[in-house]
Amino acid sequence: MAQKCFDNNWPTMKLSKYILVNCSDPSPILPLTTCAMITAVDTTQKILVMSFRATNTGTQLEEEILNYFVAKKAFFDSGYIFEFFYDAYVALWNGGLSAEMRNLKYKYPDYEVWVTGHSLGAALASVGASWIVKAGLFKPEHIKVLTAGQPRTGDYAYSLWHQNTFAYSFRIVHAHDIVPHVPFQYELVDHDKMYHHRTEIWYNNDMSVGSPYHVCQEADGFYCSNQNADLSWNDHTHYYNTDLDGYGNKGCPKAN
Repeated sequence: MAQKCFDNNWPTMKLSKYILVNCSDPSPILPLTTCAMITAVDTTQKILVMSFRATNTGTQLEEEILNYFVAKKAFFDSGYIFEFFYDAYVALWNGGLSAEMRNLKYKYPDYEVWVTGHSLGAALASVGASWIVKAGLFKPEHIKVLTAGQPRTGDYAYSLWHQNTFAYSFRIVHAHDIVPHVPFQYELVDHDKMYHHRTEIWYNNDMSVGSPYHVCQEADGFYCSNQNADLSWNDHTHYYNTDLDGYGNKGCPKAN
């Protein structure tokens, strides 16, 4: 289905690898959950893509929420990120992503890397872009990060490192989308708070073609999307005036 989406919208982009791994919490209470991502290559525009799948089950969402308030892990020497995101990314990395990115770097040493994802995939995109820099595979000036509906992923030190490292990193937020506000900061004591990294792009509308947007330089200020108290799950599942699940399942039909 990924290649069909590319064929319909970006025909020079070719699927390279699909990676699917078990990223379940070890708890015997919760059933099996999986994480998935793809890599792709455009030899015309000299672009490599890492794209991470969103939350795909209610159980997976429960795991994420439970882990939000339980555990964090050190991200190299740059703060902490949520344990679920760390473990999910490591499962993908060890499940084929490390070898794939090293192979792509060897074959296409001068290509840019575009890293993207929605929801859980957005958090993994943030971690993934950061990881391949920390691993010494790619320089940050050759990486572009573009996420949608990203939850808070790391602490202040991680977020500060990320935004100081990547010149091109944008978090797109649709109107009242609830997920970018999770975990809610007012529910946590200061040392447990997690923060966004810059730069938020906020669409306070249906995101149809030509809709205006706000560029929000302060990651967690009380303006832009943080103005909203009436938060919405529907705004999380609909971006660019499109139901994301239905759009992907149909092979990403090209707009008329």
